[in-house]
Amino acid sequence: MPPKVLDFIRSKRIGVLAIEMPDGAPHAATLHYAHRDEPSCFIFETNSKYRKSEALLARPVSRATLVIGFEEGPNQATFQADGEARALEADEPLRAIYLEKFPEKAAKAADPENLFFSFTPTWWRFTSWDASEGKTIIVSDETMSGTRVGA
Repeated sequence: MPPKVLDFIRSKRIGVLAIEMPDGAPHAATLHYAHRDEPSCFIFETNSKYRKSEALLARPVSRATLVIGFEEGPNQATFQADGEARALEADEPLRAIYLEKFPEKAAKAADPENLFFSFTPTWWRFTSWDASEGKTIIVSDETMSGTRVGA
């Protein structure tokens, strides 16, 4: 991802993740996230009794969508991504990335009811309405190897 997109993702702490439930219905929730740059991956934690966990525990991979950026104003921007979510094993190194960003959640992470999961984008779009640059759109290609910029 281009530096402008990564800077935006790093500057935020929450996003809305929508996941396909076992019956095919969508379920959306606001969550804290951490991000790994290469390869791009978002890490979340939740309680295993919450609705989104049904999808994560029902199958190895669930279709999901992530949106980051909700503010209006002269420098508004949003990141939207489609991809795949999966539950993480207890010894998964990605968990450490999340706890590095949210060290205050270490005790919560030790709870056996706690569940970590990842979201890997397969497509994304970043839109910025920066007051000095005007509207900018950066979109991944189907292979995630490049971007297109347009207005």
